[in-house]
Amino acid sequence: MKEKLSALALLFAMLCPTSVAFAQSTAEVKTKVLSVDMGQPGCAISVVDYYGGHLDSRMQKTAGYWVDAPPVHSTLGKLGVNFECQVGTDFDNAAQAFGASWDANKNIWKLYYKGEDEKILSHVSRIYQLRSKNAVGFLATTDQINGEESQRVRFYSFCLFHNKAAVCGDGQSMKLEDPKSNYLPYILRILRGVSFIDTPKDDSNR
Repeated sequence: MKEKLSALALLFAMLCPTSVAFAQSTAEVKTKVLSVDMGQPGCAISVVDYYGGHLDSRMQKTAGYWVDAPPVHSTLGKLGVNFECQVGTDFDNAAQAFGASWDANKNIWKLYYKGEDEKILSHVSRIYQLRSKNAVGFLATTDQINGEESQRVRFYSFCLFHNKAAVCGDGQSMKLEDPKSNYLPYILRILRGVSFIDTPKDDSNR
């Protein structure tokens, strides 16, 4: 019995420093907040940078967030989200252009289809409600149903609204044949970390 206890104590002693070191390294990981001004009133945003990424604007009313080393491997390439700012527009039309409409009775966003031909995609579409620090919106996904099966992807589109400004965008979140490479959970986390701000805090992300 004593030999077993000694062996367990030795094993614990061997594992303990590793566990402590891992806990310390995890605690030391800190997120940054990146910010960017897209050149129009109301079009400055910040993004909580969970993945060591970059945020930049190279054209007026647009910006992009991207990550050099994605959390999961994907044949889609780099993980990124593109933003297009809209100010003083009809937000109902903006939302519909990106695949959603507001249900005032249920207080939720629902999928929007421009015509009967688009409704055939309802069985491969889904919508997520988004809420960040000072914005609300949605993200809608639709799976590709035509073309070569090995190349079919899941598309996404989104909008976040704040006062008289909105940022919207679209892209691809995964190859359908490779669900382990799904970027969607990370894209949702990025969007829920978006805030509208008065002016960028710094240019450290450029």
